[in-house]
Amino acid sequence: MSTITKQILSGAKWTSVSTLIVTVIQIIQFALLGNIMTIAEFGLVGMLTTVTIFTQIVLDMGFGAALIQKENISERQLSTLYWLNILTGILLFIGLFFLSPFIADFYQRDELVFLVRILAVMFLIAPVGQQYQYMLQKDLKFNVLSKIEAGVTVLSFVLLLVLVFLMDPIVAYALSQVFLNSVKGIMFFAVYLKKWRPSLVFALGEVKEFFSFGAFQLASRLVNRLGANIDMILIGRFLGAEALGIYNLAYQIITIPVLKINPIVTRVAFPVFSKNQGNNQTLREGFLNMTKLLSLISFPLLIGLMTVSDLFIEVVFGEKWLQAVPVLNILAIVGLLRVLMNPNGSVLLAKGRADLAFYWDSGIMLLYGLSLYAAVLTKDLTITAWTYAAISLINFFIGRWLLKYVIQLKMGEYFRTVGKPLALTLLMALLALVLSVGSRHLLHGAMLQLAVSVGISGIFYGFLVSKFYRRAMKIQLGR
Repeated sequence: MSTITKQILSGAKWTSVSTLIVTVIQIIQFALLGNIMTIAEFGLVGMLTTVTIFTQIVLDMGFGAALIQKENISERQLSTLYWLNILTGILLFIGLFFLSPFIADFYQRDELVFLVRILAVMFLIAPVGQQYQYMLQKDLKFNVLSKIEAGVTVLSFVLLLVLVFLMDPIVAYALSQVFLNSVKGIMFFAVYLKKWRPSLVFALGEVKEFFSFGAFQLASRLVNRLGANIDMILIGRFLGAEALGIYNLAYQIITIPVLKINPIVTRVAFPVFSKNQGNNQTLREGFLNMTKLLSLISFPLLIGLMTVSDLFIEVVFGEKWLQAVPVLNILAIVGLLRVLMNPNGSVLLAKGRADLAFYWDSGIMLLYGLSLYAAVLTKDLTITAWTYAAISLINFFIGRWLLKYVIQLKMGEYFRTVGKPLALTLLMALLALVLSVGSRHLLHGAMLQLAVSVGISGIFYGFLVSKFYRRAMKIQLGR
């Protein structure tokens, strides 16, 4: 096994444990909110999530990736970046507080004024530890990061459980998010403080090199997130909170593998790739191994979900959400493509090509915006979902071309890497579909039908993977 693959797997070992805990907690939390909230309230969750995503990107300012990518950083530069991050957090708090009426007016939901101002509080606290988080990541201290993130997520969920019995669920959700992000920042600060603490230095002239990389990274992430969330923005604005609630439920389900499972590998990959940025052959090998691992994990989850989507929605969220099933099945295609596109950023940033990522994301964002705007005017959620899937497919092929240009990735080798996991997954999905149809006639109760379909097909997939990847598994286990 190559050194770069060993480094990725070593870090992934720690992040996988915390990600499993975080994902299980968030799925339970997701199901809880779906059952106790109205469809419109769940739409408000989507609106708040969109606001939070963009403000957190601005808080980072692209300096996080720059800090990890740069090999040599002086003490004065670190301190300046730290205080700049604190100042940005204060400005974001002020901005959100005064812009909340405009956000509420855009979505035509007056209650957003109060909710956005609650969320704004996190930006006074979270920046205390944000740079420490990146420094832990740069040092490959994923064991420390994992313990903090898993622990704070559990505490946040416990707080939510208490608060939903004391106040409106949507307010309880907002408060739990403030707690989650604020306490994580405090913990990152506490664990790294012994190794480094900022001095009273604010020398902007000495961090000019970070502004160049960071500006492209910030702009790239903003347009990337705008492209990825413009569907939420447009649906919330033109179709209303209830339509967004249905769409948000389907969207959140299919993006769990992308937002939770992919970072197990991609979060580790960026600093590891950065240390090998001059060797394209090593980067190609690491990228292909990462793609194979993500495909083996994410493909069965997403494609399997499509085969039992109606049973899954009924059991986990209740019959009132069955209208989300068609949208869920369409958006699963988006999830599959995102799984495969997600590692691209790690390679581009490791190569110092934040500029290229920005130009790519800007073009795609414009394409998403124009296409989805036309789609929401039809007032049909399924047309909007199909439009999103079509543009995602175009985005996927552009991403393959970029990697061919940057690290000379061979397309034949790439599609062979994802082809086998896809074939094994389709065999599993076929069995799951047969079991799902058969269980409806033989078994009573949606929960039992779902358990039988998922359990047997999951065991079958495990058998297929062990058979076709036996040699690779033996090598990684050191046999």
